[in-house]
Amino acid sequence: MPNDETTLTLAIVLTAGGAVVASALITGIVQLLKQLGNILDGRERLTAFLLSAILVIVAFAAGVQDKSLTINAQSVFAAFLAWYGIARLSMAVYADATSEPNSLRGPDA
Repeated sequence: MPNDETTLTLAIVLTAGGAVVASALITGIVQLLKQLGNILDGRERLTAFLLSAILVIVAFAAGVQDKSLTINAQSVFAAFLAWYGIARLSMAVYADATSEPNSLRGPDA
């Protein structure tokens, strides 16, 4: 598999730009699930947290499988940072979109 800047792989999630895009994707998925009824019932943040973890694990595994990543301390730390960034951004976007207390658009608690 070619490995240049024009190749799109799941490992892109482990980059800063990929984390931002992934957080928007996670937020959208949470909103879609919420619209299906009472599936989440107040667990939107937990769902964003878990979906972020799943996405990063799959991206890391795909990177290891296609040999674009090796398992070492630096790559595991990068995966952790990607997960934290995606989870935090997706939970913050959700809080802002729904105007939760202490969010950018919500009232101060």
